[in-house]
Amino acid sequence: MSRSGFDTCRACFYQGREMARFGRVRSGVVALAVVLCAVMLASACGFQEPPSRKSIDADDAADRVEQRSVHVPGGFEFSQGFVWPVNSVGSSAFAIRYDGPAGQFRTLRAADGSGVLSEFEDLPCASIPSPRRYDLVELGLSCPAGGGARISRSESGREPDSPVGQVEHAVILNLAPPHTQLFVIYGGT
Repeated sequence: MSRSGFDTCRACFYQGREMARFGRVRSGVVALAVVLCAVMLASACGFQEPPSRKSIDADDAADRVEQRSVHVPGGFEFSQGFVWPVNSVGSSAFAIRYDGPAGQFRTLRAADGSGVLSEFEDLPCASIPSPRRYDLVELGLSCPAGGGARISRSESGREPDSPVGQVEHAVILNLAPPHTQLFVIYGGT
């Protein structure tokens, strides 16, 4: 092979190598573009996890409690509240805590909070149900040793410690000296 033939062959070899490298880079760019489009399409179509909980203020809490025909008795003040928004159609689950006088733990009746709730039933503090899969400890539920709670539900006849179902709401009283915690929870739809 002549020197010029060798140079031509070498030039073709290097050009082929450069083309192969360019092809790999171009393939990587195309693959990245496809992945990005798929992610954007999936998020636009609602294939993401539902949003996590959001804190609510006293005014939002009052509106939500009123919509469920629950009245917070005098002496109780808003402490903290969470809502778990839904991605599409339906109403959001929520859990709201109010703090009030310790003496109201035993004297408060369900009728004081709503005409649609069952009478309060006793249950162990550790068995307090939460809306869906969330824990009321996030709202400051404290269970002193030997402590108990009382629950009133919108669906009578359910076991006191059974989970709060969809569309159901409940009022829970928990004695946590020096005050009574009053939780209004709603399971959402």
